[in-house]
Amino acid sequence: MTQIITESGAVEGFTENGILTFLSVPYAAPIVPGNRFAAPQDVTPWIGVRSAHRLGAVCPQIPTYGPVGKGATSTLGAGEDFLTLNIRSPAREGKAPVLVWLHGGGYAVGSGNEPLLQTGAFAASGIVEVTLNYRLGALGFLSLEGAPENRGLLDIIKALEWVQKHIALFGGDPERVTLAGRSAGGFAVSTLMAMPASKGLFSRAMIQSGATPAILPYKDAHLTTQRFLKRLGQLSLQGLEEIPIHHLLAAQQYICNESYEQHDFIRDGRVTIVGIPFQPVIDAASLPLDPETAAIRGLVTQVPVMIGTTSAEYLSHSSVHSHLTFADTARLVDPRVQPLGLNGIDIVNRYRDALPHHDPLGIWRAVAGDLVFQNPTTRYALALSNSQPVYKYVFGGIGPNETGAAHGDELANVWWREGYDRTLLPARYQNVDPGISRTVQNIWRNFIYRVDNFDKKSGLFSEKNKNTLLITQKVQSIVIDPFFPRCSLWD
Repeated sequence: MTQIITESGAVEGFTENGILTFLSVPYAAPIVPGNRFAAPQDVTPWIGVRSAHRLGAVCPQIPTYGPVGKGATSTLGAGEDFLTLNIRSPAREGKAPVLVWLHGGGYAVGSGNEPLLQTGAFAASGIVEVTLNYRLGALGFLSLEGAPENRGLLDIIKALEWVQKHIALFGGDPERVTLAGRSAGGFAVSTLMAMPASKGLFSRAMIQSGATPAILPYKDAHLTTQRFLKRLGQLSLQGLEEIPIHHLLAAQQYICNESYEQHDFIRDGRVTIVGIPFQPVIDAASLPLDPETAAIRGLVTQVPVMIGTTSAEYLSHSSVHSHLTFADTARLVDPRVQPLGLNGIDIVNRYRDALPHHDPLGIWRAVAGDLVFQNPTTRYALALSNSQPVYKYVFGGIGPNETGAAHGDELANVWWREGYDRTLLPARYQNVDPGISRTVQNIWRNFIYRVDNFDKKSGLFSEKNKNTLLITQKVQSIVIDPFFPRCSLWD
């Protein structure tokens, strides 16, 4: 048993497979009625020793966003004391680099306590790893008068501040913190880079399958707020603080599923682009500019960035569709692109000309995948490259009709650890190839350890050299960004 004294009190961890482990260490006060929609509060110091032997609560949540969201929803126990960190370290002594990981789930589901994130993959390779939980859905992102915007991201900033203060006690180097995340976690990393309060809290960023599209102007966020409050009977902020949490979640589920399934542009505004209603909001106090604009203006945290996507991001998202015609595809696309001043028929026709061998389902995968993942990633990487080192990758081979590696397929490789009993993981993460897993782990590890381990001459991504690392089971090679040409289809 190992005890460490933080500014809030002593915590006791344990060693497992040679890895020093502390689970559910609080970085902020519990989310209880009265501060559900407040900025994160300091932890009340405790007397004695707090056990850090077990995973604690996750943020209250309920399945949303169809089959993909259902698969991402945590089935672990929820509760109020969920603003916590899970820390694994190779040793208490020393100054190892640090990885802070943000989970995905459309800003509404998921957790930092999921089994895949407990493998100790990075700690086993000499890196202090931190996974965390933050407020999701309405708790974290509903825009409310009288409450701070972007509370979920404020939680993450609070966690990063805790890491800066304490991680040296766990053997980590606060000057070498990599902030990383996938899907909504990737969206969060990009957004945090544009938030002034996060400056100086991390020194590198890794963004997996999530760049810049999940941002709302206030007027569109307010549309979601109106629908949410109407569903609950026009409650005041005080009423929302006191209502039973399951009523909040039921309204959240209804709004999320409605936005995901119907895509009504008139009702939802820019929510339809990504299809998730609870998103960060442009806000003078916390997020003055959207991440892409901030990057273009050089107003983001200027750190080395590794950013990438899978090769077929919308493969799993399209599983609910079959037997589409091109007219069907245009109808699906139309509400998503209307906020951009475009229409479905025009975009589908452009893609049919560019991808003549794709059928209607393949065109849907291509358009939606580019809209949400590929194009924003390429544009953001280009904007960032004007002021900081950027390394871009694509995971998975590119197959016909927009097939290849689906959204999230690299996650099991990223968190792969030699000798770990993978039967402890969900079935979709059990059968991974050790060879490609070693390759992916080595790439991620090298970036966290030393950026100059990368080949800067051939590997840097820029307007002039759109170098992209293509990672497949057979080969890893530098190619010209395969998705860049499709950006012009949206001009």
